[in-house]
Amino acid sequence: MGPTMNYNTPTDRLLQILVTLGQSGEAISAKELSEQLAQPLSSIYRHLKTLLRWGLAEENGHGRYLPGPACLQLAKKFYREAVLVTLAKPELKRLAEQTQESVALMVPSNGQAICIELIDSPQPLRCCYQKGLAQPLLVGASARVLLAHMDEAQSLSALLAQGVDSGEVATYQRSFAEIRAAGYAVSQSEIDDGIWGVSAPLIDSRDRLQGAISLMAPAFRAQQRTERLIRWTRDVALRLSARLD
Repeated sequence: MGPTMNYNTPTDRLLQILVTLGQSGEAISAKELSEQLAQPLSSIYRHLKTLLRWGLAEENGHGRYLPGPACLQLAKKFYREAVLVTLAKPELKRLAEQTQESVALMVPSNGQAICIELIDSPQPLRCCYQKGLAQPLLVGASARVLLAHMDEAQSLSALLAQGVDSGEVATYQRSFAEIRAAGYAVSQSEIDDGIWGVSAPLIDSRDRLQGAISLMAPAFRAQQRTERLIRWTRDVALRLSARLD
């Protein structure tokens, strides 16, 4: 998708400017953007104003523009998740081979639990899950582990955003304290009927939540060996946590 491609909507044109700023090796003027992208100068200035307001662009004092601080935050988040996936993947594979079940790396983002890496169970009957899947940060072992290890203000905000009544918040917070004490959460049929899951947190050396390791299995297959599945999942999460700065 090259920079001269035809974009029809104002949003397309705004994002085209943002991508061009990111790809440019130096600060670039509105006039140069207008020429490169075949957009009217008035349109360039209007979109730049929006990008400046959102911190996605900044002006260098000489009428030239660069990616803004919000771009740096996005890049850092992307880099952190890429590093996490690289570190976690061998551990996820090992756990999937050991248990013969599906194993996922989950992270919290905008009130959701998102799967950023997945190793499927080799067995024909397995939990239906996929990389990129996002679920509300409320039910299921992954969501509860992530909520339990967030800052209290963050978890409270996430609960209220999911429509939890203020009177129920204390009940959730008590369950989060139990999850933190145990070091894991389990669920059964909370999201998908007949699916059992266990999730353990990934906590870095500065005691910050980075994500969670989650294992999912058909409940009938998990029920005879829940203690082992919990122990193996926790071991992987603790081993990986020890490697996170």
